[in-house]
Amino acid sequence: MTALEEVPVATADPDTLAIYQRLMSATGSGSPALIFRHMAATPGLLNWVWRTLGDDVEAGWVQDAVWNIVAAMPPVPIDPIGQSVLAETGIDADARSLIRNMLTSYNRMNPVNLVLIGAIRALISGAALPEPARRDARPSALPPPRPPDLPPPPKVASLEPDLQNAIRELCRTLPDIGVEVTPTLYRHFAIWPRFMMAVAHRLTAQLDALDRETHAMNTACVPLISELAQRARTPLSEPPPITGSTDLVRNLEGFGYLIPHLVVVGRAVEAALPE
Repeated sequence: MTALEEVPVATADPDTLAIYQRLMSATGSGSPALIFRHMAATPGLLNWVWRTLGDDVEAGWVQDAVWNIVAAMPPVPIDPIGQSVLAETGIDADARSLIRNMLTSYNRMNPVNLVLIGAIRALISGAALPEPARRDARPSALPPPRPPDLPPPPKVASLEPDLQNAIRELCRTLPDIGVEVTPTLYRHFAIWPRFMMAVAHRLTAQLDALDRETHAMNTACVPLISELAQRARTPLSEPPPITGSTDLVRNLEGFGYLIPHLVVVGRAVEAALPE
C-alpha cells in the first residue's frame, strides 16, 4: 500500500518550515505532526489552516485546556519497560534522553493535534456543531520550553520485515484511509529496532484497552473541539484551497482516531518507563 504523502522538515519550503516551527514552538514539541506534514503536500492548505487557527494556537489556551483533559485520564497500564529491558534493547543514556524528548514532544503535541484536526474537519466538512460550553475570552498561556528537534524518522520500507510486521499489527485498529499511515512515533522508536519491538509487544497485548481509551479521549475533547471550531468559523472568510473535500475529510476522520490513539499510546509508554 502507498505511504501517506507528506512534506518532511528537511525538504519543506521556507513558508511551510516557518509554520512547522511555529506549531512546534506553540506546543513545546520537537517535531511537526504527520497530519500537518501531509497537509503541506496540498499547495496552500497548511497556510489556510494556520491563518484559520494559528492565533488560537499561539495564544496557548487550546494547549492548556486539552492538557488538563488528558491529565485527568489515567494512562493505560502496559508491562513495564524496566532497566533490564532498556539494556537488552540497546538503550544507553544518550538514547534514553532522546526517547524522553520524543515522548515529551508527542505527549504535548498529539492532544493539541486532536483538537486542531477535529476543528479543521468540522470547518471543511461544514458539520453542525453543538454550542460550546463557553464563549468568553480564554486567557493566554505561555508554551513550555521546546525540547531539541527530533531526528528524521526512518522510512518503514527501510526496517527489517519482522519489525515492519510488528508495527503493522500494532496499527490494525487504525481506520483504512486508502494509504498506509505509520505513526511517526513508531518510526522514531524504530531508530532502535529491538526497543521498538519490545514496545510493540507490550502495546499489542493491550490493544483493546488502548482502543477503549482512544474513544474515551475523543469524547472528552468534543466540547473543546466545538469551541475552537465555533471561534474559527465566525471570522472565516475564505474556503480551503482544495478542489474537493471528500479525500481530505476521509483522511481527517482517520486521523480523528489515530491522534487520540497516539495520545493514549504515548502516555502508556511513558508510564511504563523508569523514572
